[in-house]
Amino acid sequence: MGLPRHLTKTLTKESKFSSLYAPYPQTIQPEQYYEEVVSVPPPTHTLISIKTIVISLLILSGCAAVAADRSVQIKLDEAIIAKSVTKKDNAVIAAEPANTFTSDDQQAIMLVKLKDVSGKRALRWEWYDPSGNLYYKTEDYKINADGRVRQSSTSWHTLGIKDEKAAALPGKWQVKVFLDGAPVASKEFELKRLADIFDIEKKKSVKPDKHRWALIVGIEKYRNTIPVEFAVSDAEAFRDHANKLLGVPKENTITRINESATKAELQYLLKDRLSGLLRDTDTLYVYYAGHGIPADETPYLLPYDGNSESPAITAYPLEELYGDLNKLPVKNVFVFLDTCFSGKSGRGLEERTLLAGARPGILRVKDPLLLSDKIVVMSAAKSTQISNYYPDKKHGLFTYYLLKGIMGDADKDNDKRVRLTELADYVNEEVQVQTRRLFGLSRSQTPQIAPSPLGRAGESVIAVLE
Repeated sequence: MGLPRHLTKTLTKESKFSSLYAPYPQTIQPEQYYEEVVSVPPPTHTLISIKTIVISLLILSGCAAVAADRSVQIKLDEAIIAKSVTKKDNAVIAAEPANTFTSDDQQAIMLVKLKDVSGKRALRWEWYDPSGNLYYKTEDYKINADGRVRQSSTSWHTLGIKDEKAAALPGKWQVKVFLDGAPVASKEFELKRLADIFDIEKKKSVKPDKHRWALIVGIEKYRNTIPVEFAVSDAEAFRDHANKLLGVPKENTITRINESATKAELQYLLKDRLSGLLRDTDTLYVYYAGHGIPADETPYLLPYDGNSESPAITAYPLEELYGDLNKLPVKNVFVFLDTCFSGKSGRGLEERTLLAGARPGILRVKDPLLLSDKIVVMSAAKSTQISNYYPDKKHGLFTYYLLKGIMGDADKDNDKRVRLTELADYVNEEVQVQTRRLFGLSRSQTPQIAPSPLGRAGESVIAVLE
């Protein structure tokens, strides 16, 4: 089994350590196995901001001599760059040796195995970015603490990649290892940056299809309630991806931002104008980023001029929206909702309640039934959860991974087609994982898809990759 980047338990029956966060590694006697994890703060003399640098040091001891002998020359047995390490036959080895990594890889590991180790020693790792600048340098970490002669000693240092600054530094990297201040090993590897949603202009455009349409709504600033941070950026990014990757012609794209997204305007578009534009061979993409609101267990979308205290009068019922979409003369409708119906906003460092006097945890809504086989809805969260934001990316968390999936990250079978099931699975997994990283367990978010199960709709191709 592979060892995770953030190990939290021993892998043997016994251990001499009282804490996983012991300041220095210690020697393990023969037949014992222990992984120590040390959280290292970023160096104060650089501008690098690293969330967590994990130092993983393992000492696998052979037969120890009675006394130390520093005259024995220590030899480098192997130095390997890998994606993970694993235990095999009471030894630790590189599980996934690699010379190339991507920005989606969790980590890069530099493992060194020394032979004929004697005396108290110290190892240090230095990582250099593609510009040749020192990215990170560890302290000197003690090995062979009791000074005895041992057949071997295996140690490694783990450098985080995914969601760290390293992920944005593609090119040739170098890592050097020093034993007692002298160079003992050096390796190079390449780090490739996967496409981000901000790289949309670099993607090859899909041929526009006159049978594809998009209705896009982004409401960041409201007349009567708190804003939804990054909602406009979300809507504009979805528009760009729809035009570039979904084959929606610009002239078939209807976008309503902030004050143009009133209740009257949205109802006019969905109940009147679209029905005169669409044909039964067309596909419609509907995207919404803004507030959702509950009232009497009924979910509503809150338009720009809506009032969170009177949604039954001023907001757009979700069930009514689905009914209006079902009446349109189209072949398929794909709906993407970056909102929630918990009565709270998750686009900030702290949750904020939209309904005056509402107590967290008591608001409930009933999911409206989809009485149509031509509508598929992907929403950001369960009805009782909030829809979080991704502050570093300046987008909603759901929208960010939705667009990354459309760009190709969701193409699990690499057939250059992103199917609905692939997209849903990708968004569900990435949003849940990233929510835990950003907010811990206090603000869980699980994207939803309806109908469930998808049935034949799951094979629908959302995007074709050129």
